[in-house]
This record gives sequence, C-alpha cells and structure tokens, in this order.
Amino acid sequence: MKIPLLSHIENAVDSLKSNRMRTLLTITGVTIGVASIVSVLSLAGGASTYLGQHASKVDQSVAVVRNHVPASSSSLLFDSSSVNLANNLTEQDVSKLSAKLQAKVAPLAIVHTKLSSKDSVITSDKATLIGSNENLATIASLDLMDGDFITSESTQSIIIGKQLAIDLFGTEQAIGNVINIRGQNFTVCGVLKPMDQPVHFLGVNFDSSAIISLSSVKQFTQNIAQIQQIGIKVDQDVSLKETVAQATEILSANHNQDSDFTVLAGSSITRPSGQLISAILVLMASVAGISLLVGGIGIMNIMLVNVAERQREIGIRKAIGATDAHVINQLLIESCVIGLLGGILGYAIGIGGAYAASLYLPFSPVLQWQVAAIGIGIATTTGVLFGIYPAVMATKKNPVESLRY
Repeated sequence: MKIPLLSHIENAVDSLKSNRMRTLLTITGVTIGVASIVSVLSLAGGASTYLGQHASKVDQSVAVVRNHVPASSSSLLFDSSSVNLANNLTEQDVSKLSAKLQAKVAPLAIVHTKLSSKDSVITSDKATLIGSNENLATIASLDLMDGDFITSESTQSIIIGKQLAIDLFGTEQAIGNVINIRGQNFTVCGVLKPMDQPVHFLGVNFDSSAIISLSSVKQFTQNIAQIQQIGIKVDQDVSLKETVAQATEILSANHNQDSDFTVLAGSSITRPSGQLISAILVLMASVAGISLLVGGIGIMNIMLVNVAERQREIGIRKAIGATDAHVINQLLIESCVIGLLGGILGYAIGIGGAYAASLYLPFSPVLQWQVAAIGIGIATTTGVLFGIYPAVMATKKNPVESLRY
C-alpha cells in the first residue's frame, strides 16, 4: 500500500501535467515575483558588503564637512543628497579652519563641465572637475602614477585620473598634454594611480576626475567658490573627536550659529549613502512582493478552476471513502508544487538578473543560502496559503451532486 503523501504527490503531478500550459503560466507568475525578490536581496547583500568595506577604508583621522539643509520633515533622500543641493561652505570657512585647526584642510568645489583635448571630448556626465589644493592628496589618499600634484599657485595645471587620461588622450602617459575647459587651456602635470574602489568616501570617482586649484575653478562659477565639501585630516597626535568639535564651533561662529553644515567622521561619512541605498532596496523589495502577490492570486485562480473541472473526480473520491482532509491535502500539495517550482526557477533567474545588473554597479551580488531559503520558502508558503481557499471549497461539494457532472 502506498504511503498517502506519496500518493497525493503523484496525483498532484498528474493533475498539473494534464493542464501544462495553465500550470506553466501560473508558475511563471510566481517565478517573476521570486526572481525580483532574490535579485533585490542579493544586490542588497552586495551593497551592504561594499559599503562596509568602503567604511572600513575611511581613514580614522579624517573628517568631512558637508553642506546641510535642514528639512521641515524627515526625508532620507533629501538629507542624503543635500551635499549637492546647496553650497553653504565658503572660502572663508576653509581659511579659518586651516588657520585654527592642527590639521590639513582641503576644499572640494565640484563643477560638472565638458573636458576636451585635441582628439577627444568628454561630456560632463562622464567626468568631474574638482577645485582644491595640495592637501587633497593626503586627505583622500591619492597617489600619483606620474608627475606632481597641484599647489595653490598652480593656476593652469591640472591633475587627471588614469581612466580620464585614457579617454582624453588614448594613453595614461598624459604629462604635458593640454586640456581645454570652457576656452581655458590647462596642462597636465600629473596622473593619478588607479584606485581599488574608485568611488571614494568623498563621493568622487577619482579615476575619471580632473583636479585644478580652487582659484582656477572659480573662473567657471562667476569667481565664487561653490564648495560642496571640506576634507580635514588631523595629525597623529591630535584627537579627531576634539578637532570635529572645534571645527563645528569655528563654522558655527562663521555662519552666525546657523546649522547649514554638518561635520562627519569615521563611518558616519558613508552612512547617508548606505541609508539611501537601503531605502531604494526596500522600495524595490516592496514592488517585488506585489509581483509575488499577483503570482499567489494566479495560484488561487488555477486551483479554483481545477476544483470546478474536477468536481466529478472529487465526488468519486469522497464516495469511496476519501475524507475532507484527503481532498484538502491533495489540492494543497498541487498548489505547493506550483509554488516550489516557481521558487526554484525564480531563484535561478533572480541570481542571473542580479549578476547582470551588477555589470552596471560598483559592487557584485552576494550569494547566501539565506536568500535561497527566503525566496523558495516564500514561494512555497504562498502556494500553500493561496491554495487553502480552493481546497476548502472543494470539500463543500456534495458527493452525490458532484457525480452528476
């Protein structure tokens, strides 16, 4: 005598095979939902790992002053991108910090503009122009592959990243070449070494950036330094915590006690980016959950159709002694099989989609057994939950009436 569970599984598989197209379409609905969830979770793990490594590389002797615009209501997106929404920091801030702190201070005045050489043109969306001083090399841990770094007096000199050198001149050996920026010529005096993680804690891809003096960048912004960030690096024997407090006091006095700036140190420097990415991933997971809900509704629909088409079969089973539990178990196993197959396929497709998406991201997805368990587990649970109502409805049929169909 066959074990009842095995018998139910065989009957469930036979039933699903008899309506292959309908079953395939239902499994596809579950697959899409699970694939979306798996992709999001895998990318979330990759983003978390990436930001963790990113934060660990932040020099614990470094602090960053950023623009900050207080919002009337909490807005993660607003706070995270406030560095790009206003330019509250001034040259006077840089001067006073440099004069009063036992630390190296470097401004970052970022301008997005076209860069051109004799043979190539790089649009503003593919390169970043930074106005700063010689302290930026120390604060941002920038190493030169060739040449010398700029100084405050370097009015027509420019430092470029390795990738930008290749894009503009077709070679990393770019010393002495000329770059034209809005009609002004700058001579390349140095090329940066490529970085392991080009997206820096300062939020700049230095591999595709050009650096000139602050006085030079002002000519592109109506002679006003539009400073988005100020980097601070303390000496070895100086407390970073005390320096941050002192910098806050200096800036507050300089800004008439207006809190239009923020001073970040350590892991706090990368926290806004992490919070923003987490918020985006939560939103994506919510959308994926809706897709899975639609897949669950599809399971309920096919099971209701199956019950309607198999009333005679169910009636015969109950007439020869099958109990309501037997009928419910068989139908739940059918919906469970649909969910399980959708979960397995969804996991495979989701991982593939995550790796495809990572080609355009600075991090790779993370393979974790927890993601597989969550994806397949949710799909299977969805199959069971959405199969309960059709299974219960099947038991409500009168065996005598069912035999007339």
